[in-house]
Amino acid sequence: MQNIKDFDLHLLDLFVTIVELGGFSAAQSKLNMHQSTISTKMTTLEVRLGMTLCHRGRRGFYLTNDGENVYKLCLKIFNEIASFEEALNNIRNISNGHIILTLTDNIATNPNCKIKDAIKSFSNLYPKITMKTDVFDSFQIEMMLLDERIELGVTSSEIRKKGLTYLSLFDETQSLYCAAMHPVLDVKGKLSAKKMAAFNLIDRGVSHKITPLTNLNKGENVATSVNMEATVHLILSGNFIGYLPDHFADIWVSKGEMIKINAPDLDYTAAFHLTLLTSKELSLAARKLKDLIIKAHTI
Repeated sequence: MQNIKDFDLHLLDLFVTIVELGGFSAAQSKLNMHQSTISTKMTTLEVRLGMTLCHRGRRGFYLTNDGENVYKLCLKIFNEIASFEEALNNIRNISNGHIILTLTDNIATNPNCKIKDAIKSFSNLYPKITMKTDVFDSFQIEMMLLDERIELGVTSSEIRKKGLTYLSLFDETQSLYCAAMHPVLDVKGKLSAKKMAAFNLIDRGVSHKITPLTNLNKGENVATSVNMEATVHLILSGNFIGYLPDHFADIWVSKGEMIKINAPDLDYTAAFHLTLLTSKELSLAARKLKDLIIKAHTI
């Protein structure tokens, strides 16, 4: 009996085809062989295996007990080969693929944000994968995920959308800020929402509640912005008060251009999540990056 490593996989594949089609005659077209050639190859296989696999003749085609067992083993072998080929394709894809990561704006200055560490690890492990990063607001990222244009996004959403999975990453504190010399600084003591209503506030411009002062100021000079960079410009104009992440506002506070308002009761916490489509399996590259992002934020 020959070792299995010497078996001819082509002959085993031919055997499986014959069994599944129900005989030599039926297999001729699929195998593109004459019946005599098929018979010769089957005889070769049986000799190499040292057993009779099937009977063919007037009684028709049927498997012996050995043939039944060999057929089952063949199915197992070819399933393993298919799994091996799929694994090779996955390795090839993650070695030479491309991935898009979308982020909300102005999180790089947050000390709790470890996206940079995850990207560093990913790039070191998979140097041939090209990466594109983009910045959008959370709503845009969620829509891109639902449209299957991207696989991974970092969002900060107050209302979670059906069909998306949100994995917790980090938080940030947002406080009220104004430009130096703004009249709100003349108000003594802690400021309440009622007192803040006397000033022009920057609203997020969405229907649902985000900040403790959402939709508080209905005056003609109310400004709206969902973007932190744009909010900075409005605040530095000296005409508006608005919320900024403390880590981001520190850039201008340290230069004396911006002041954090004494209103701790009006601060709020924004949560950030790694967001992905629930119903679709991630590509191998995206799955590896997702795992590294989660790991970076749990250390």
